[in-house]
Amino acid sequence: MDSKTLEQAILALAKDQDLLASFRADPATVGAPLGLDAEWAGVIAGGDRDRLRSAGLGDAITILVSRWFADDLGDSTSKGAFHVDTTSPLPDPDVPANLVFAAGCSHVPDLIARPEIDPEDAVARLMSGYERLKADLAAADPDVLLITADCHFQNFRTGAYAIGTGPGYTGSMEFFKRPDLELTIKGHPELALAMVNAIRAEGLEVEESSEFPLDHGEIMPLRLLLPRPDLPVIPIITQPARSFSPFGARAFGEVLRGVIESRDLKVAMLATGGLSHWLDPGKFGKADVEFDTYLLEMLQAGRGNDIANLEPYALLDHGQYEFPNWLIMLGLVGPGVRGEVYSYEPMEASGGGWAVVNMRLPERDGNE
Repeated sequence: MDSKTLEQAILALAKDQDLLASFRADPATVGAPLGLDAEWAGVIAGGDRDRLRSAGLGDAITILVSRWFADDLGDSTSKGAFHVDTTSPLPDPDVPANLVFAAGCSHVPDLIARPEIDPEDAVARLMSGYERLKADLAAADPDVLLITADCHFQNFRTGAYAIGTGPGYTGSMEFFKRPDLELTIKGHPELALAMVNAIRAEGLEVEESSEFPLDHGEIMPLRLLLPRPDLPVIPIITQPARSFSPFGARAFGEVLRGVIESRDLKVAMLATGGLSHWLDPGKFGKADVEFDTYLLEMLQAGRGNDIANLEPYALLDHGQYEFPNWLIMLGLVGPGVRGEVYSYEPMEASGGGWAVVNMRLPERDGNE
């Protein structure tokens, strides 16, 4: 069910107490003229905030159905659980024609800097996912690769997202006692500047940066996945400590669609980060398997874009402060595209739930 339809129905009921009373007596019949099917009418009548929140409604709207519609003053039936909608039809995918690859993976430094700290079998399963993804990226044969990561050791002038506009970048993992794990890549200034200009034209914040050192956010996944050393790469850096907005991350990716479509280039997009991952004192080493599973099931169901409708706390509370990196990629891909999970491993020593997911683009495999 479309979140806007649900929201408008709830607001209509809230404004008309007679209509609300009739709705509570017969949700399906009264809900139909409001655009509700019987299932979602029952969800609203039952005060099920958890289902509504998972459908993308804000907490200020959903609390109406429990505290006001159902007279549950303490909101006692809400648990904060998340549900994956598998009944509503998916929109037809509308992927940019020249987007030839899209995926997400973790950028955990320990996987290449000191893999021995985690269970050997788990490391092997995770690495097999990267190997599959590298083969997919090589087969796509892109002209340029966009990669998202979050700010770790770089310094920028603003708190906005940053796009690398330089001719090339270099860096190493010296912060993790591995200066030998270095990387030098080519940039694509022309396309990067076009992306910057398009973002600004939409009134969104972005900082262009011709120089910044690569860190593990780019080095780790690119050392494992880059199909050839001369492939131009454009880094996109989020700054979650300063500007955390799931909705804004998706909007950022949506703006890039027009830029990509206007170029005669085969484009690949790689998102990096978590899933669940805390750096907070006292929380490092935890993985939220339940919420990670929800995210992965949403991707598999073709509803990854809907994750951006969650209020920021829902992600931050579960350690998903790096997931906006993925939402930029999902905004570029568009709704209705299913993800295939190649691997997922919660690893205590390296500090999170690590995943590798390939987005099954219709142009690549014929899926609709």
